[in-house]
Amino acid sequence: MSSWIVAKNRPTKKKPSVTKYHDTSSATDVFSMYMELVGSYIYSQKMGETCNVFDAGGLVKSTLKINPQVKLLKEKPETDVLTTSDYKGFVSKMSFKDIQKLASSLIVYDASLNQTVIRTLEKAGIRAAFDIGIHLIKNPAGPDLGLFKRYAALIKAYQLKAKKDTLAIYVMSDSYSEVSHFQTYCDPSWKITSLSKNPAKDSDGAFIQRMADMQIMTAVPNLILDFERSEDRFIYLMQRNAKLSYFVEINDEPWNLL
Repeated sequence: MSSWIVAKNRPTKKKPSVTKYHDTSSATDVFSMYMELVGSYIYSQKMGETCNVFDAGGLVKSTLKINPQVKLLKEKPETDVLTTSDYKGFVSKMSFKDIQKLASSLIVYDASLNQTVIRTLEKAGIRAAFDIGIHLIKNPAGPDLGLFKRYAALIKAYQLKAKKDTLAIYVMSDSYSEVSHFQTYCDPSWKITSLSKNPAKDSDGAFIQRMADMQIMTAVPNLILDFERSEDRFIYLMQRNAKLSYFVEINDEPWNLL
């Protein structure tokens, strides 16, 4: 029998089937994307499957170390895409600590991204530790004076509790004008720092600056956050302190992944 006939009749290997996959383009922002990735990863773990991810924008590949239990698909498969309803039930029954543990093994930043973030912080002269961190978002209708007063009162309450004469406060914000408005309500003993003082010149720079914000906020031991925002929920999820000594969620909302 000729070798050509043997080769012709040899059964071809079947391509591994993909049952369901996660599509990163479904997220509304970067940090929602990371948290939805965590949700799909939990689903895959529960189902005993590889977490298949279609990362059309390349954000997962360019920012994270790839977990061996995550497979980045080169092409969009002709099968069902995972939706939040697929894994919301699993996630809702899990403790925050268990979700946090899985997230810490999955959301591990790429070494080059880490170095770029570190250089950004060094260039901005940010080396000191901070006592407390807050997140201000620019209000399209104009400065929210009531909210500024509330943040200031909460920071003052922390200062009294901690018995500190001075405070180093980090303010995460897209707009330095918002930070400047807030400063009018601040105590003279507070030193305010924000990367927004030197705004990024392009979208890539804005992304790195936001990741630098995250680097700072996840290390601050005391926080005031708003869980209506995906960024604030992500900060709480990726917190590097074993326990926050002072924490306030301004709307009394419980933390949620999605």
